[in-house]
Amino acid sequence: VHPASPHGDPPPHRPGPPGPENPPDGIPVRPNRQLAFAAASLRQALQAMPEISELSKHVIIEERPDGLDIQIVDQDGRAMFPPDGREPYERTRKLLAALAPAIRQLPNRLTITGHTSATRVLARPGYGAWDLTSDRANAVRMVLEENGLPPDRIFAVTGKADSEPLFPDDPYLAANRRVSILLMKEAPVMPRNLLN
Repeated sequence: VHPASPHGDPPPHRPGPPGPENPPDGIPVRPNRQLAFAAASLRQALQAMPEISELSKHVIIEERPDGLDIQIVDQDGRAMFPPDGREPYERTRKLLAALAPAIRQLPNRLTITGHTSATRVLARPGYGAWDLTSDRANAVRMVLEENGLPPDRIFAVTGKADSEPLFPDDPYLAANRRVSILLMKEAPVMPRNLLN
């Protein structure tokens, strides 16, 4: 099962409990012009680099009520991080480096969240899925900052373990292992140096 098309479209018929992705009242999300432009810029950045075109299949770009969600997902046979590893593969670093300039041009703050699939038994005692997903989200933050993202653009870095699967009907699916970069829908925050 592939979670996204090569163009980064969200998975079809995605079930889930009421929440930001599934409004309980069923009211469709009104498109945000700025976020739509951001999504187009991100897709263009991926297409402009032939050396990572294959990796674009791992990216789902989806507008949600709380912002623009960029999810970097595992697929069967190809992971973005080593098994139980906190640091991304070099190909994942290249993918993040390609996304960073487009993200940097936008005013939105970011929430970065790590997720994993169900029943991951890690080799290190005392180090579980909550630790792993937090560390992976933090590694993504560091790669983005290494590629020019200002640190004050980061709002939160968290790990959710396997508590929010991308495919709730199949929590063991590889695509549930992912890192989400949410460009938050909010009024731009004034830089700290202008507040003093």
